[in-house]
Amino acid sequence: MHFITLRQLERLNPCIDVLRLRSYDHALYLVELVIDQATYLVQDNQGAALTFRSPLAAKKPFKGLNIQRAELVQESAYDEMIGQPLRAQSNALKVNIALPDNDLS
Repeated sequence: MHFITLRQLERLNPCIDVLRLRSYDHALYLVELVIDQATYLVQDNQGAALTFRSPLAAKKPFKGLNIQRAELVQESAYDEMIGQPLRAQSNALKVNIALPDNDLS
């Protein structure tokens, strides 16, 4: 995985294929971007992953950028909770969500 800051995004202005919100504990969101088939974790200027407390807050910094698709990804912790081994395939729930520019909330 690669890393990118908001400042770099504003300077480069790339075409972002996917803005992916990764949901953890239903109140913590990380943002990943897919650009030219490479996945980037969005970080602050100090190198720490940017975290947000809601999907709306996570999308706000990305308004005005060239984003093709947005999705929310929620990993299920069910297998871990009942003592099952990790699956070879992800059991993540992926849902398409509104683009930052189209989100009127």
